[in-house]
Amino acid sequence: MKKRLFLEWILLLAVGMLLAFAMTSTRFTQRLDALMLDRSAALGRSAPDTDIAIVAIDDDSLSQIGAWPWSRESHAALIQALSDAGARQIYYDILFMEPTSPEADGDLADAVGNAGNVVLPMSFAPAPNRITGAVAALPLPALVEQAQAVGHVAATPDTDGVLRRFDLERSTATGDTYPHFVAAGLGGQTDRDWPDAPVISAHSAGTYPTVSAAAVIAGEVPRSLFEGRDVLVGATAQGMGDRYPVAAGSAVLMPGVEAQANLLDALRNGTYLREAQWAWSAALAALALILQFLVFWKLPARTALYATIAIALGSLALSALLVPLAGFWVAPATAVILVGFAYPFWSWRRLTAVSSYLEREAARLEQRADIRETGEGFDIIARQVSRVRSLVGHVNRSFAFLRSVIEAAPDAIVVFDETGKSAMANRRFLEIMPDFADNEDVPFATFLDRSGAQFDDPAGELVLADGRTFLVASRQFEMQNREGSWDIMALRDVTEAREREQEWREMLEFLSHDMRTPQVAIIGLADRVDGERKPDSIGQRIRLQAEKTLKLADDFVQLARLNEAELECEETDLAALADEACDAAYSQARRKNISVRTEYAPEEHFAVQADPSLIARLLDNLVGNAIKYSPEGSAVLVALEPSGDDAIQLSVSDSGPGLPPERMASPFDRFGSRATQGAISSGLGLSFVKRVVDRHKGTVTVGSSEEGGTRFRVILPRGSVPG
Repeated sequence: MKKRLFLEWILLLAVGMLLAFAMTSTRFTQRLDALMLDRSAALGRSAPDTDIAIVAIDDDSLSQIGAWPWSRESHAALIQALSDAGARQIYYDILFMEPTSPEADGDLADAVGNAGNVVLPMSFAPAPNRITGAVAALPLPALVEQAQAVGHVAATPDTDGVLRRFDLERSTATGDTYPHFVAAGLGGQTDRDWPDAPVISAHSAGTYPTVSAAAVIAGEVPRSLFEGRDVLVGATAQGMGDRYPVAAGSAVLMPGVEAQANLLDALRNGTYLREAQWAWSAALAALALILQFLVFWKLPARTALYATIAIALGSLALSALLVPLAGFWVAPATAVILVGFAYPFWSWRRLTAVSSYLEREAARLEQRADIRETGEGFDIIARQVSRVRSLVGHVNRSFAFLRSVIEAAPDAIVVFDETGKSAMANRRFLEIMPDFADNEDVPFATFLDRSGAQFDDPAGELVLADGRTFLVASRQFEMQNREGSWDIMALRDVTEAREREQEWREMLEFLSHDMRTPQVAIIGLADRVDGERKPDSIGQRIRLQAEKTLKLADDFVQLARLNEAELECEETDLAALADEACDAAYSQARRKNISVRTEYAPEEHFAVQADPSLIARLLDNLVGNAIKYSPEGSAVLVALEPSGDDAIQLSVSDSGPGLPPERMASPFDRFGSRATQGAISSGLGLSFVKRVVDRHKGTVTVGSSEEGGTRFRVILPRGSVPG
């Protein structure tokens, strides 16, 4: 389950990162970010600049001077009055795009030129013969020539309709660039370190001193109101001019001239905000998600809830504090939304994983224990917990039962963990090795070295310092949720068995040496008694029986050793061994005038992987038996031929009387002496043949015909044979 949760943890974090990238790059949370921006900017808003005043062309001005549009003489009079009052800069937010009379336009141009500090607005018109783009719509050339500066007054609200940003430069379809109306009056953006579109947090409506244009023209406003100040002139009357919702703590409707005054205040005093690129918001969201997912992984669920709230509030606080401290705005809405959604989603996935795990483990335990628990509780989780609790109790009882079984086992049992240290040992093991209880933290191999025990790894035997011998059986197994392999080891006391095996080996030694020596002596004495070696003499009879006894002992020893010895396989040429066996039997065959020959194709390759000494003795037994039971003047044939692609058939045929029916039922049984035309057989030779063939993973069969003759067929594989 831990691995699954980790994979889901990685996957959800990656999905969160992708969502952060997508949401910030597409400005998905722009409206929510705008609300947060307004609140943050309001908290850090500075005091308004007292050197800014507004002259409003309001309803009272229209009633006193006349309906709009005013004559150029009225505008000239207003500019002249402001200039005479000592205004530092006049931002005259009225468009003069169309000419009137030359005299009136000339008077206005003279007033602008005489003042020397008038900034005039311009606009943009759609580019002719083009779908997109715009061209500059400038004031009358005479006014442009006399004005201190000209700048655009275009404003583009955000998607929520609130004006927060001002483009300090705009380009036309012809590639010409024009500064903003206010920026042009302050010297142009090229001379200041302003952002392209600063964010302005406007002061509330009516913050800046505002007087009626009619009062200024009539001379009713004291000089002190304008002297040394920047004065903005614009329309505020109903139905005139532009009005924008601006961010002033909350969205309020404000005339364009007052919005321009707020921009002038911000640019002059540096109280505007630089808006970070979307990558900064993505980084903030990614950082918040990483912190949150680390909390998910390391802390409990309840703590993770508090941490999630803290991370969301921390993202908001960081973004809000950057506004007054650094004049920098990083949109936090994406971070807050993702963190807010990540917690319930991760909690759901974790609860689902835990519930699934409990269900699987309960089902697995029920299947293994062959029981059925339903559990009790109000909801499924409570029932699952109750169910698992019951199953855990059953497992504890099963573990206690298993422990009792291990304790009652006749063999010594010990379990080692992945480090080689003891994890469990039964009482029998501790009785065998009483000092092990004080050395359970020591690796078993180290303990054996210290105790003087010897471990024969190939034989799987452990010999203690006191001489006791134990057969060691071990098996590795994997523990769930644990790395590395564990070992369970069982020790069976084979001391008595090894003592009997030693006695058996001593008996074989007795048969192979002490029993052979008297028989050899008897044969020698028989030859001395009967120098002429007459067939029916007493000496020859004694010699024959001594030879039989000697061969019986030799066959018995060879068969016994075959059961113990390991095969020493190598590539063996069966044809060469067959020739050698026939040559070795020459003297025996000559005495009975029996021909012994081999038959095989010289071009064939009759090599197998086998123990050559055992195969040679097998051939000696088969050829010797064939000569022994064949009548005089007959023949013995040793033949070789392929048996399929991966085996060779070796056959030995004779012309003897064949095996009797009762012997054919079990031709390879040991002992049980049987007479065959006066010859007595113990069956050891054929038993040896059968055992050799079996150890070489081959087969041996025998057949006899009613007319006489016996044929042994041995099939040996060509490939390697384990010993």
